Amino acid sequence: MKPPRLLLPNAIAPAIALTLTLAIALGSAASSAFAETLTRYQATPASKVTVNGTSTIHDWKMEGKIIGGHFEIESNYPLETSAGKLPDLKVKSSAEVSIPVQSIKSGTKRMDEVMLEAMKQPEFPKITYKLTELSPRTGEHKSGDPLEFVSKGELTIAGVTRPVEMTVTVEKFDGNKLKVVGSTPIKMTNHGIKPPAPNIALGLIKVGDEVKVSFEWITARKMDAPK
Repeated sequence: MKPPRLLLPNAIAPAIALTLTLAIALGSAASSAFAETLTRYQATPASKVTVNGTSTIHDWKMEGKIIGGHFEIESNYPLETSAGKLPDLKVKSSAEVSIPVQSIKSGTKRMDEVMLEAMKQPEFPKITYKLTELSPRTGEHKSGDPLEFVSKGELTIAGVTRPVEMTVTVEKFDGNKLKVVGSTPIKMTNHGIKPPAPNIALGLIKVGDEVKVSFEWITARKMDAPK
């Protein structure tokens, strides 16, 4: 025998439906509110990246002026340089960065060709970075100085991704722009890159494994960023 089917009184069924509708609506509103707590800053053409390295002959440098991507940070975070002390909490933030390998130049055609080959540029045309955590440097902050943060993220070069931690400064200027500055040492071999030893100068040139990457990333609030 089939169990009797439970019939809800006419007054209860609409109440349940109304409750479910309100729950869904509130959930959507909460998600929208969270999404709206972050302000997006878009990359602008005024950025710069520098790679400094060594070799058996002389030190060398390469520079690029393209750093693409975006940076998001909670809208009410105190980014003014006049802030006396930053909140001792992880910052709600995200960032995705990309640099075309071919845009980084030494000023010497042969050296550029050697580095493009070493970095497997045809197969991996971009260097990418994804921020995973941003925390303020604790302690008092001197008014007027850029704000200091410890950043953690994932850096991908030549198709190999490695974690990277570095100190960066974030400075708000011109009302709607942010300048993010930082530097970090990187070993080529950690990203599967064999330090170049080009067959020139009697084969005496060998490039050091470790390089220092420095950057100055200029971003503008999305609504104001250049198209």
